[in-house]
Amino acid sequence: MNLISEQLQLFVSDSLDPQKFAGHHISNKEFEGWKVFLTKEIAVLKHLPCPFSELRYNKRIAFTAAFINQIVDLSNLVNFYLNKLRPIWKDHPQADQIKANYIFTCNALEELITSLLARRANARTAIKISHYNLPQVKMQLKERLRLLTSHLNPAHIDEELKELVLTGFSQLITQKDLRTVDQDYFNHLSALILKMDKFDTRQLMDLLITNDFNLAEFFHYCINYWRNRMSDIPGLHEQQEMLLIEKDMLYNLHIDKGLRMPDASSVLYDDLSGFLSEKYQYVKQLLRLRREAAMDTEKARAGVRFLMNLPVPQFGLFIRMQIEKGLLPKEKVGELFSFFALHFYTPHTLFISAESLQKKSTNVEFSTAQKMKSQLIGMLNWLNTNFNLSNYN
Repeated sequence: MNLISEQLQLFVSDSLDPQKFAGHHISNKEFEGWKVFLTKEIAVLKHLPCPFSELRYNKRIAFTAAFINQIVDLSNLVNFYLNKLRPIWKDHPQADQIKANYIFTCNALEELITSLLARRANARTAIKISHYNLPQVKMQLKERLRLLTSHLNPAHIDEELKELVLTGFSQLITQKDLRTVDQDYFNHLSALILKMDKFDTRQLMDLLITNDFNLAEFFHYCINYWRNRMSDIPGLHEQQEMLLIEKDMLYNLHIDKGLRMPDASSVLYDDLSGFLSEKYQYVKQLLRLRREAAMDTEKARAGVRFLMNLPVPQFGLFIRMQIEKGLLPKEKVGELFSFFALHFYTPHTLFISAESLQKKSTNVEFSTAQKMKSQLIGMLNWLNTNFNLSNYN
């Protein structure tokens, strides 16, 4: 169903072609007739009853979007005449009037597009931005990006996340075929960020998740954030609890029903929830295997596994010292830490995470090193006392 009259289509594609003006004098009446005809045709389209009302909702939206995009295509053709084919008409004696009428046509079609979109907002998702309007839209979005940069730069948030957000918005602006829905997403999400005051990394993360900031880089940022949190938690039970809490928080963010990123192949919530579920099942399976190895707490305390009377950070440093001094091999370090995690437990961590134990052996806090030094001094004092080593170097 074509709602644009054949006369209007022929007028734009044929009568307005600048090659038709070559060697031809255009009277003021013809210039005025150009505007009058266009104004009448646009008035008909602007006040057209809602088309495709007899169709199902999805088809109605698709047909409406196709109808508006036809008008965008007409605008693009006139813009092509105005700019790309300018060498054909720029030396015409009436070049100024031709240019003025081309601009009048583009503005009239742009006003029609805006009017139709206001009445049929649901069709915005598939509407292209006209080539005539694109420079203005990009200028507005770049100004928005500048404000966003000024807002984020002094904020106390992770630099990687800050750069990721600004790069993501910049990529949206520079994409080849910018659409109305892309412009809407940019404006609405940037407005939400600009409203935030005194926010931190986690608050910005949550806002982006709620509003489906579904870039691959942001997905991997969230994954790494949770992985780092897990590696900081030495106990498998505590890791399970952390994953459950994060999954619940993620669900609560999802039900807030924020924006939806255009053209995303999946919803960010589904991807992140899938990761947390898989990690939870992995930790659960690991715990089951550890329980099978230890059978129960009583067997663990009876000698199947051994108590190391140190907190996990000190235990990790103690193992690392032995590796660095050559008492334990440097090869297959991961397997070495897995062995200690499997066969030892601490007063507060019955099942130790091998990954956390290994991480804490290298990411050592000063207080942990101090306490380990006290332990080593105590061992030296024991040797001195029991083997009369005080007078020997």
